[in-house]
Amino acid sequence: MHSGDSRASRAGLRLGQIDWRRADGGVTLGVQDAIAAALRKEGALGAGRKLIVAVSGGCDSVVLLHALIQLREGLGRALHVASLDHGLRGEAGRRDVEFVGELAERWSLPCTLGAADVPRFSHESKIGIEEAARGARYAFLAGVANEQGSDRVLVGHHADDQAETIVMRMTRGTGIRGLGGMQIVSAMPDHSRIFLIRPLLQVQRAEIERYCRLHDLPFRHDESNDDRSIARNFLRHEVMGRLRRSNPQIAKALMRLGDAARVDDDFIARQFDAIVMPHARISSACWRISKADFLALHPALQRRFLHRAFQALADQPAFLSQALTLELVAWLHDAASGKRMDMGAALQLQICYGALCVSRKDQRPAAAAYRLIPAGADIEIDRETPLILNDISIQMASDAQAGQAGAALRLPEAVVLRLRTRRQGDRFKPKGMAGHSRKLKDWMIDRKIPRDIRDGIPLLCANGAIVAICLGDVWHRADISQFDAQQGACLSWILQ
Repeated sequence: MHSGDSRASRAGLRLGQIDWRRADGGVTLGVQDAIAAALRKEGALGAGRKLIVAVSGGCDSVVLLHALIQLREGLGRALHVASLDHGLRGEAGRRDVEFVGELAERWSLPCTLGAADVPRFSHESKIGIEEAARGARYAFLAGVANEQGSDRVLVGHHADDQAETIVMRMTRGTGIRGLGGMQIVSAMPDHSRIFLIRPLLQVQRAEIERYCRLHDLPFRHDESNDDRSIARNFLRHEVMGRLRRSNPQIAKALMRLGDAARVDDDFIARQFDAIVMPHARISSACWRISKADFLALHPALQRRFLHRAFQALADQPAFLSQALTLELVAWLHDAASGKRMDMGAALQLQICYGALCVSRKDQRPAAAAYRLIPAGADIEIDRETPLILNDISIQMASDAQAGQAGAALRLPEAVVLRLRTRRQGDRFKPKGMAGHSRKLKDWMIDRKIPRDIRDGIPLLCANGAIVAICLGDVWHRADISQFDAQQGACLSWILQ
């Protein structure tokens, strides 16, 4: 532990009485201004009256806490310290947490200390130590936040951490979202109602260390951070050190790269919402889009669809790698109906009647491949009011809809349109059969429609005759030549 006494702590609490701009050449104000600017970002502080500050006892988190004490009057928020012993470093880990408790007491702050058995959790959950430690830490911090009635947890990640994160992701072949690195405000993994705030993300490690020396702040040194057999430490001490010799401003350069990536990622996300989402059909069981619509998209939007569907449907937070994403997109170009591909996280990508569907592997085919309506449904369709039912839309077309996606059907004005499910004796006249009809049951069997969902398949009928059948995203239209002899005006309908 760095040496320090109560005088250092008392001096720290008197910062508001001293003009540190003269005393330290702007180090204090530089760090505090950066923190204040980060916390002014929209959504950073939230509406609550309390902030949870995660303190490990290291230099970064101690500086964060010290600076927040000086700023709290202007922030209008109370501070609550939280520290967890992960059970990885024996007595040293326990002393770190004790140190944080003593520091909080000296600085008159409430504090919650905790302990976790990460090695056991890692073994029982069959996950790596780092992942287990991260999960335990977030669970602890979320628990403290909930107990204290807060939804904001402040952590000490800084600019050098951000640079290391970006380089590490680059070595793994990340996409544009990964290049964005960490954000100042983000939802806590596994705890979406709690937000992680990183007020030091624009501050470099050297500035933090100068601040710490200037105020003679006590802190603990985690010796495991010196172990270069750990990937993150090797990157920090070896890779970043060599990059820094090539470019002393490498951290700032990587920060600029991350900022550019986040801006571009935000643009793609907005384009996705505007261009793709109107054509996607989304439920808790499946994300589905017409294969033709998907293949017409820019590759950036194709990949975004797969990522968004994966994240929405996976039971546990998981990551769809860039390599697998590219493999899935390539596979989709030639995949035939009924084919499927494993996506990981108990999810699959499959082709279903002209649509591609991302769904859980344990999902019944009906949930992924079809749009069903209640068995026995029989709904008359009004020309003035579009019918919208279970992702199905049927409406009279206008001139403005001439180029709209979906199947078009032109019928005499006088016919009565109804959407219903099958009945005993139903027959269907598929196009290309010279007006001959088939039993609807046989037609469904030929298309391998599961028996247990046939009673929910939507049928569009005109004057009692089936004129279109909805399978997935495709409307199979009938031969409607029997209506050609009818006189009078005709109406066009759009089936989606």
